[in-house]
Amino acid sequence: MIDETHHTLLKTAAESPDQLIARPAGLNVRAAKALFAKLSKTALAIEVVVTGDERHWHQDQRGSIGLRLTTAGRESLGFGLDVGSSVSSMPVADAGPDRAGTKPRSGTKRALIIAMLQRDDGATVGDLMAATGWLAHSTRATLTGLRKRGMILTKGCDAEGRTAYRLTDDATTEAR
Repeated sequence: MIDETHHTLLKTAAESPDQLIARPAGLNVRAAKALFAKLSKTALAIEVVVTGDERHWHQDQRGSIGLRLTTAGRESLGFGLDVGSSVSSMPVADAGPDRAGTKPRSGTKRALIIAMLQRDDGATVGDLMAATGWLAHSTRATLTGLRKRGMILTKGCDAEGRTAYRLTDDATTEAR
């Protein structure tokens, strides 16, 4: 997953006031793009629009784009609360409710699964398979992906005794 080099980048960001992960010097464009993608897919970093004087990885139509260490990233390194909360850069425009800062596009199958899991009674794998047309292994992989993005899934039983999954806001919430 995260090797020693990545750990060093994250630790350096945790110790800086802006919590931004610096792009390593001398990294070619292709390698930088791959590293950016790897770090932004974890729950440890979030893609943000930064101001012109802040560290960034690339630029696009939104402006300068950087990577900021998340609270989960700080905690994984053994640091306390996020000290960089007062910095001026904001998460990218499509950032949403999950802890990784990504929100699925409306109308996608992942958005449908999230909506089904947010219902009071949750959803079974069978319900999710029927709604998406996916096989069981793809459906379960999506549930795993949601967990990796920082969403909290609880597992319980529905009225018929089948295993049902629900998205919760708090890890202390018990499954129904």
